Amino acid sequence: MTTIQKADYVFSVDTEKTKKYYEIHTLCNCAYCRNFYAQAKDKFPKLSAFLSEFGVDIAKPDETLSVETDNAIDYISIDYTVCGSIASTGHNFEINDHFPLSVVITNGFASPNEQTGRYFTISVENIKLPWELDEPRPEPCTPKANKNSNKILKK
Repeated sequence: MTTIQKADYVFSVDTEKTKKYYEIHTLCNCAYCRNFYAQAKDKFPKLSAFLSEFGVDIAKPDETLSVETDNAIDYISIDYTVCGSIASTGHNFEINDHFPLSVVITNGFASPNEQTGRYFTISVENIKLPWELDEPRPEPCTPKANKNSNKILKK
């Protein structure tokens, strides 16, 4: 285990186990996630370096939560799993990588992941990226599609 201190936090991290986790865990194949994967390392080198200290690959998050805006995709939260534990907790902090990115640490988490054993989650908030995939953006949900979804969910 490696001890890592960031802001007010102290972590006990198994970086090798975390790296192995990121080698084998499955990625979402939706267009919005693929747009994030394609740009993350180049657009956010400071965030990538921060996550690498924990054994995390920035381009392989467990979960992304995004909304489409006129000119960009607003990734509200990007979640990463780290094998290990939080030895001492602190307050959320920011990494300035072209603009402030909020970093939130959670002991465990409900984000879908394939991790077993002790882990914590690093969530990054406030990421905005342009659409850069060589394919059209997915069509937004229509009111009719939402209405049909609601009917199915009520059954």
